[in-house]
Amino acid sequence: MKKAVALAAVMVMGLSFAGCDACKENVLTKIGDSVATMGKSGMDKDKVLAERIAARASKCAESKAGEMKKKMGF
Repeated sequence: MKKAVALAAVMVMGLSFAGCDACKENVLTKIGDSVATMGKSGMDKDKVLAERIAARASKCAESKAGEMKKKMGF
């Protein structure tokens, strides 16, 4: 049982380090959204999803701004 849990943890970490980009929708974000909205319905579910999408968008914008600063030499 411990080996199965360890294997699952390694697989999830591998997926998270395998080029998952904050700007793109991927399997891990979909799983996270499903877990975050579990048991919620209606406006509560929509609110949680909107907050998570906004957080990912701001993270994407920050990373793109950092890349632009590096390219410009700042």
